[in-house]
Amino acid sequence: MDTIGLRIRQLRKEQKLTLEALAGNKLTKGMLSLIENGKARPSMESLSYIAQQLGVESSELMEDVNPTEKRTVLEKAEKLFKVEFSDLTDEHEQIVELIKPIADKLTLSYESARLLDIFSRSTHQLKHKDWEIHYNRAMKMYEQLHLYNQSASLVLFKGMIQFTAHNYEEALAIIMQEHARFDSPFDAMTTIEYLYCESLLFSAVGNYEQAQIKMTEALNFSKEERIFYRIDDLYRLACFQAMINGNEEDRSYYLMKVRQYGEFAENKFSTAIAEYLEAHFHNSYTNDYLKANIHIERFLELGNEFTSNTLMKDNNHYLLEKGKSLYGLGKFKEALPILIKYQVPTYLHHPYDLSTAYEVYSYRALCYSQLGDQEKALNEAKIGYDLIIKLPDIPYKKFIIQTYTDFKKSSDSI
Repeated sequence: MDTIGLRIRQLRKEQKLTLEALAGNKLTKGMLSLIENGKARPSMESLSYIAQQLGVESSELMEDVNPTEKRTVLEKAEKLFKVEFSDLTDEHEQIVELIKPIADKLTLSYESARLLDIFSRSTHQLKHKDWEIHYNRAMKMYEQLHLYNQSASLVLFKGMIQFTAHNYEEALAIIMQEHARFDSPFDAMTTIEYLYCESLLFSAVGNYEQAQIKMTEALNFSKEERIFYRIDDLYRLACFQAMINGNEEDRSYYLMKVRQYGEFAENKFSTAIAEYLEAHFHNSYTNDYLKANIHIERFLELGNEFTSNTLMKDNNHYLLEKGKSLYGLGKFKEALPILIKYQVPTYLHHPYDLSTAYEVYSYRALCYSQLGDQEKALNEAKIGYDLIIKLPDIPYKKFIIQTYTDFKKSSDSI
C-alpha cells in the first residue's frame, strides 16, 4: 500500500541521498527513519521541507487515491483508450470523465503516471487547454520511475502533435532533442517507433538522405530483432520514397516486400495497398493509364472484402486514382464526377500524402478545361496551387504548380 514514507524513501534512494543528507539541519536522522517506515507522520512543515530537499512538490508526497480505486480506474481507461481510431465515438470524453475526479490527487506510481498519460492524450484530443499540465506530470513521474520507454512514447505523442499541425520542423526538433536526452536504450518496439517517426519527419522536411538512413536503420533493426512491428508501414514508406527518387530497382523491391508481408501476415490491407501503389505509380510516373486502371480496380476489389480500415471506408483513394486513370485515357466526362466526389481526408498530414491528395485539383482543372469550362479549370488549379506551395519540392508539387501556371497564362492572354 502506498504511504508518504514509502514515497519519501523511494525518491531518496533514486536520488542516492543518505538519511542524514535528506534530514539536513531541520530533521533528525532517527525521525526521518521513523517517517520512512510509517511509524511517524510528518507535520505539514516537515513535509514541505522534505519535498524541498527532494526537489518535488509537497503534493507528490501526500497520500493519493486508494490503490484499488486507482487500478480500477486505470483498467477502465485502458479499455477505452485501446478503441481503434476508426471506431471512436465518445471514448475520449468518457476517459476524461473517469480520470478527472482523481487527476489532481495522483502521486508517484506507475498507475498514476499511466493515468495522467492517457488523460493528457484525451484532453488534447478534446482541445482542453490544460492538457500539457497533465502531460508534464506524467512525463516527470515516468522519469522518476526510470520508465524510459513510456517517456519516449509521450515524447513521440508531443512531436506528432506538431506533425499533425503541419509544423514539420518543430516536430522533428522535439523528437530529436528528446531522443538525445535519454541515456538508456529503449526496448525494441520503441526503438523501431522512434526510427520510423524520425524517417517520416526527415522526409517531411525534405531531408531525403536522412530519411533513407533512418528507414534503412529501422528495417535492419527489425530484421536483426525478428520483430515485424511497423514493418508494413516502413515498406510502404520506402516504396513511396523510391518512386519520388526515381529509383525503379528499390521501388520494385519494396513493392514486392509489401506484397510478401500481406501474404505472410495474411494482411489483406497490405495486399490492397500494393495494388494502390502500383496504380499510383503508373498514373503519376509512367503514364500507363491502362495498367493504372487495372491495379486500382484490384485495389477496390480487395478493399471491398473488409471495411475496418479508415482508408477503405470512404473509397477516397480509389476515387482519386480512378479519376486520374480515366483522365489519362481521355474519358473526361467519366473522370470529372469521380474526381469531384473525392475529398481530401482530414487524417492526411505527411507532405507525400497531402501532395498526392492535392493533385485532385489539378486533374479536375484539366478535365474542366477539356470539357470547355476554362473558368472552373482556373479556379480548381488555383486551389491546388495555394495548398501545395508551402510543402517540400517533390514531383507532385511541380505538377500542381505547372498546371496552375499554364492555366493562369492562358487566362491572362485572353
